[in-house]
Amino acid sequence: MHESPQLLADRLREEADRVFDFFIHLTDEQWGLIIYPLSSDWTLHDLLAHFVSSEIGRKELIIDVINGGIGAPQNFDIDAYNQQEVGKLSGNSHKYLLESFTRERAGLVKLVSALDSSDLERRGNDPYLGETSLGDMIKLTYRHPQIHLREVRRSI
Repeated sequence: MHESPQLLADRLREEADRVFDFFIHLTDEQWGLIIYPLSSDWTLHDLLAHFVSSEIGRKELIIDVINGGIGAPQNFDIDAYNQQEVGKLSGNSHKYLLESFTRERAGLVKLVSALDSSDLERRGNDPYLGETSLGDMIKLTYRHPQIHLREVRRSI
C-alpha cells in the first residue's frame, strides 16, 4: 500500500522547498558550472531547466494515468526528450526558471492532494520506471531532484 495522497503531496512540497533553497543560494559563478562533464555540457542553469521540463512532463504523465491512459509510450526516448526540452528552456533567466519550477510543482501538489488513495494504485508506463503504479510515479517525481542535487553537491 502506498502513502496517502496528502503525504505524497507534502513530500512534493517539501522537496520543492529544498530545490528552491539550493538554487536561490547559488553564486553567479556556480550557475555556470558544468555538472556532468563526462556525459553532457549541462550547467546548473540547465539542470534547473531540466527540473522545470520534468515537472511539466511528469504532471502530464500523471494526469494521463489518472484519466485511464497508458502513461508514456513504450518507445519514448527520455534522453532525447530531456535534451530537447532543456534546449527550449535554458535561454530563460534563473529567476524565470525558479518561478516556473515553483508554479509547476504547486500545480502538481494541488493535483496529488485531490487524489483518492485508490488512484495511487492505477498503473501506467513511466519513462524511467517502466510499468508501475501512480504512487510510484509520484514518488519518483520528488526523488528525481534529490538524486540530481546529491550528485551536484558531491561535485561542488
